[in-house]
Amino acid sequence: MINHEVLPNYRSYETPQFKIETLKIESSILRSNPLQDPATRFNPVLVPHVPGPWPVVVILSGFTSNAPFNFNGKFNEKNPVQIINEAAARGEAPQALYVFVDALTTWGGSQFINSSAVGNYEDYIMQELIPAVKKHFTVSDQKSDWCVTGGSSGGYGALHLGSKYPEVFGVIAAIAPDSFFEASLLSEFYQTAPLWEKYQSGLKALEELRNGRLTKMRNWHTLLNAFGMAACYAPKGEHGDFHFPLEKDGTKNSAVWKTILEKDPLHFLPQRLSALKNSAVYLDVGNKDNFHLQYGCRQISELFKKNSITHDYIEFDGNHFDIGERRIEVWRWLSTQWRR
Repeated sequence: MINHEVLPNYRSYETPQFKIETLKIESSILRSNPLQDPATRFNPVLVPHVPGPWPVVVILSGFTSNAPFNFNGKFNEKNPVQIINEAAARGEAPQALYVFVDALTTWGGSQFINSSAVGNYEDYIMQELIPAVKKHFTVSDQKSDWCVTGGSSGGYGALHLGSKYPEVFGVIAAIAPDSFFEASLLSEFYQTAPLWEKYQSGLKALEELRNGRLTKMRNWHTLLNAFGMAACYAPKGEHGDFHFPLEKDGTKNSAVWKTILEKDPLHFLPQRLSALKNSAVYLDVGNKDNFHLQYGCRQISELFKKNSITHDYIEFDGNHFDIGERRIEVWRWLSTQWRR
C-alpha cells in the first residue's frame, strides 16, 4: 500500500528542524511604487520547533535574486534552506527564526534603501516587515538577538540597515557587500555608457527592459546592474527615471557621482561608527572577487580597526560567485555569537 498525504503547502523536501510558514505583507508603503511592482509580498519564514522567544535572522538577497528563491530545489546540491536545516541539526546554525525577505523589483533589486525611482524598500522592511515579525512570532526583544545578513547586494543591505538601525539589529553579517564604488561600480557604468548615449533616459532603459530587448543583449547583466544601481542611488523625480553619472565625453558628472558615492558604505559607515560600538559584525569576501569587492571590504575592516569596532573579517580564496558556499560560515559564526 502506498503511503500518501496532502500537505497544506507545496514541499519538495523535508526540514525537520523547522516549520515553513509564510508572512504575507499587504504593503501600504509599496502600494504606489514607481515601477508598479507587487505591493503584496510573501516572506517565507523558518520557525524552530524549540520553544521561543527565538533570536531572529533577517536574510536579504543578492541582485537579480530574491530571498524566497532559497527554497527552490537544486540539481545535485542542497539549497540554502536545506543547508540551514542540516546545520541546525549539527549545532552549526542557530535555532532561530529565519525571515527571508521578499524584495525583488523590476530592476533586479532595491539595495534595501529608499529610492523615488524604485520604491521605499527600507521603509517596507523597517516599518512593516519587522513589526509584523514581532507581532506574529515569539521572538526575543533583545537587539543582540537580531541579525541582518546577506551577500553582495544583500550584504550591502545588511551593512546599511544594521548600521542605521542599531536599536533593532545588534548583529550584522555581510558577505562580499557592494562597496568602494570607484572600483566595483564605475567600470559597469563605462561599459553601459554607449547604450545610455542611445537612450538618454532611465525611462527608455526601463521600457527596453520591460519589452525584453535589454536582457537579450550579450552583456545584459552589466547593463541591468548599471541601470538598476543608478535607479537606486541617483533617482530623478518620482516616475522611475534616474540620472546617469557619465557625460558624453566620458568624464564623470560630478553632482550625480557625488550622489551615488553618498550611498557607498565607505561614505556612510564613517558617519555611523558610534552606532556600531556595541554591534557584532562579520565581514567575508573572496580575494579574487569579480567586482573587486575585496578592496572595499579591506577598507571597511581597516576603518573598523582604527575606530575600535569589534568585527570578524575573513578573506577566502575564491571569487564573487563562490559566496553561496560561505553562508554556512555565517551560520557557524552566528551560533558562536549566540552561545556566549
